[in-house]
Amino acid sequence: MNATKPPVTQTAQWATYLEPWIRQVEAELNLGQDTVDVDRVHQMTSVVAEHIQRSMAPIASYLVGYAVGRGARIEEACVVVERLCRESDAAPSR
Repeated sequence: MNATKPPVTQTAQWATYLEPWIRQVEAELNLGQDTVDVDRVHQMTSVVAEHIQRSMAPIASYLVGYAVGRGARIEEACVVVERLCRESDAAPSR
């Protein structure tokens, strides 16, 4: 995560705007509550944006969510994505 920014769940907007919006989306999608580790997803998408391209961060989020929906743990899925991002940095074609 960016060292200059606090995790999103520790920002002023979290309790008043962001968390209620997430809970509304969870309810509308029949997901239950607390289905997403917001800070972990932000951390993973930060790695994607830094090592691959910012436009790929939402795609990576979708892929991680899809993997979680198929039974993967979010931490494991994020670690895989981050590893692949870092390995891509080392690829000769970059």
